[in-house]
Amino acid sequence: YGREKGISISEEELESAVKKMERDYSEKDLRKILVHGYIDYDDWKVGLKEHLLVKKIMAKSSESNPPVSHQEIKMYFNSHPDEFERPIMVKFRQIVLADKAEAEKIWRRLKMDEDMEQLARKYSIAPEADNGGEVGWVAEEHLEVSMSKVIFSLPIGKISPVVKTVHGFHIFKVLAKRPAGIQSLPEAITEIESKLNYQKEAQFYKKWLQELKTTFPVDINKDLLKNLELG
Repeated sequence: YGREKGISISEEELESAVKKMERDYSEKDLRKILVHGYIDYDDWKVGLKEHLLVKKIMAKSSESNPPVSHQEIKMYFNSHPDEFERPIMVKFRQIVLADKAEAEKIWRRLKMDEDMEQLARKYSIAPEADNGGEVGWVAEEHLEVSMSKVIFSLPIGKISPVVKTVHGFHIFKVLAKRPAGIQSLPEAITEIESKLNYQKEAQFYKKWLQELKTTFPVDINKDLLKNLELG
């Protein structure tokens, strides 16, 4: 199909993908991982090129597949009300440190009215440090018990004591609370769009692959598959 449509992976595209993976691992680590897996580097590049080609072919083939419409999103929202029930949620800021003594120093500075956002950016080891320690809306069930017990009992704007978890030593501040209820369509739209697009793509690819099988001969070695399954 790719050959018929003139779809291919250029050397520039392949090298760009290789360099990206080498940056993610570091070139030395990537080659070490391949060696430990008894994988030849050149063979790995051939496999990567095939993988990139399949992705490109599938992306090109789906260009004619229309995106999910607003009307489809609205219909899904109206027909699946149970999916959009929202528990009590909080938005909070946190500073996480590896050392208890350091965390207590920061806590004392917060009690002296130093800015928590700036301290989080400078000292926190958590992923959201660059965002001033702010964590988005979270339900109690999505937090560890040691965190949720403190966060959901805190009044808005109050600084928690230092709390130990498996991730380190935390200081929390609740920024806002949202009662349980039903999500609005604007709140749910991104989730619905993602879900419907995934379903639409799956249906498209299933039909597309069936059509390909009528055009291009495919032989399935069932004995080999059976041996692989047993192995």
